[in-house]
Amino acid sequence: MDAERQMIDNFCGKLNVVKVSKRAAQFYTQLMSASAGRTHHPSLQHPQVKACICIELASRQHRLPLEKSFLLKLAGIPQKQYKTAFAVSESLLKVKNNATMQQLAVQFSCSNYVSKATQIHSFYSNKINRRQKEMGHEPLDLDGPLYKCAAFIAAAKMCRSRTNAREFCTTFSLSTGQLDTISKDMISFKDEMKEQQVSQTFAQRLEERSQQLNQNSSNKTSAAKDENLLWKFYPTGTLQSVL
Repeated sequence: MDAERQMIDNFCGKLNVVKVSKRAAQFYTQLMSASAGRTHHPSLQHPQVKACICIELASRQHRLPLEKSFLLKLAGIPQKQYKTAFAVSESLLKVKNNATMQQLAVQFSCSNYVSKATQIHSFYSNKINRRQKEMGHEPLDLDGPLYKCAAFIAAAKMCRSRTNAREFCTTFSLSTGQLDTISKDMISFKDEMKEQQVSQTFAQRLEERSQQLNQNSSNKTSAAKDENLLWKFYPTGTLQSVL
């Protein structure tokens, strides 16, 4: 454990990781050591890989930048192998990136698409899990960075623009192939999304119109009551002068 702590300290110094992230990385190292018997992934048997993964998890937790290329160099294994080990570690430690769509938009400078990306992500999640339910399967958790980042890519493409997919991949250890496949799947539902939006807009207008009619009816009823009170409390001969 002391050797792992020293390695964390050493790597954090080389990566210029702030103190708060270093403490978090050491905590993740302890958790991973305690859970060592539940995984047999070969890459996690290397102390330097575990240290790098724990540092990245800690940096994500505090939303702090990290020099990913240097991190991979310190890990000493190929990028694809590191991504797999990282995903295993996330699952093992039950760590999940809970960044909101708004936070991702700010982080990756794509605020222009946040509204559309949020709509795409919500529609896609509901669509997929409705299909899962019809097939008698458990719902899928589509709230992770993979699906949220894919929604931003889909939104940009639907607006005939583009986002930096490579930056998404580097930050969250995602596969460009996965992002491309999921974003294309999301775009395939664009006609259904438009139909749903039109239906929702129509229903909203009907609701607003109904509320307006109810308000008008309420005002008329109130006015009629006021007039009845006038007839009740004023003599017939004086009502005309009052009105």
